[in-house]
Amino acid sequence: MRHSLKGADIPQETLDKLSEQASKKWPEPWVSATLHAIHTRNLLGIPIKEYMPDNLVKERIALIGDAAHVPAPITASGFNTSLQDAVELGKCVAKGVKGDAAVRALAKYESLRLNKVQRMVQSGKSFSYSYGRS
Repeated sequence: MRHSLKGADIPQETLDKLSEQASKKWPEPWVSATLHAIHTRNLLGIPIKEYMPDNLVKERIALIGDAAHVPAPITASGFNTSLQDAVELGKCVAKGVKGDAAVRALAKYESLRLNKVQRMVQSGKSFSYSYGRS
């Protein structure tokens, strides 16, 4: 992703498809507001990239926050989830990370956080899809 698109930069074909989909799927007053924004090109095209992690840990390295998982902005949970990652990682390594303790601590962190962050990313994907799919 390099940047968001301003209304004037969005191809007419894309705007026509958006108008058609909005007319079919959205009730009033949302459809009128959406069609007005499309017609006047008073809108932005903002790319959304989500990342679903398969793991959070590799050997003695752990990722937290946006480095580990990227939810859709609609979840409004990215910052809070990043803080929760940091807190859990801190608890897991609090007793030390010498020798094998580091690997065990990071495995514990992953076991506590991976399913939670995967569910968060999936919920954003599901919500996003509900706007554009039948």
